[in-house]
Amino acid sequence: MSKFFPSFSWAVPLAFSDAVNLCRFEEGDILYDSPLAYKKCWSTAFDRGASALQIRYPARSSSAAKGAGAVFEKNWVSEVRVDLYKKLKKPVSITTTQGKLYSALWKGNLGLLEAKADPPLPIRLKQIMRMLKVMPNQIINLASGSLTFVLPRDMSNSVSKLKYQKINAVLSPHLHTKEPIILLPKDAGLPDCETIAPTVEIALFPLTLDNTDELTELIKSAVYTPGQNTKKSMFRVASHGFTIASSWRNP
Repeated sequence: MSKFFPSFSWAVPLAFSDAVNLCRFEEGDILYDSPLAYKKCWSTAFDRGASALQIRYPARSSSAAKGAGAVFEKNWVSEVRVDLYKKLKKPVSITTTQGKLYSALWKGNLGLLEAKADPPLPIRLKQIMRMLKVMPNQIINLASGSLTFVLPRDMSNSVSKLKYQKINAVLSPHLHTKEPIILLPKDAGLPDCETIAPTVEIALFPLTLDNTDELTELIKSAVYTPGQNTKKSMFRVASHGFTIASSWRNP
């Protein structure tokens, strides 16, 4: 498994998951455009023209990772100060926004750091759920007539990552394939894929099961915890992903 997010143009390590998920890079963070620069051969990487960004502001905060909802959107327009290094020359200090920094790392365009306007927010996981209500033909074809569970995931998001791990654990014994099929949005046939967050992927679980009820119970066992006083199950598969039956047809 790669140690870097595959859809960022820069080499953004998975260790920066919290920073990426919250769109908040902090003082002391250092990012390189080449995977080589994270290793002992970093000097070789710079000889080949590698660049680096070191975050100078905001200060590191233990409370920054708390919260949910609009945290990403709020941080997108917040200030960040960086030093840009090229070939170990004297750094250039730039004051920009977290959204511009995120986009520069994503698109590989350092000019975005000094753009006049903030770039548009990327399409994120909740929006992907809505997009998949019309299932792309690429995904249907990969299902190959098998009962298949389709799970959007964001591996920078700890909740989404844990959900994937739990569902993978209960479905793995029933897979047609050796392991789940992981697709980037463009390979899944999603529209406007260039605007989808670079951390979003689509996991397909083609299964040997024939019974959708059995699939539902497996997923429920993995992710559903009823409340203490709950008398009726509130579990819905559609809150987590989508089921493709062998007879699937788009509306």
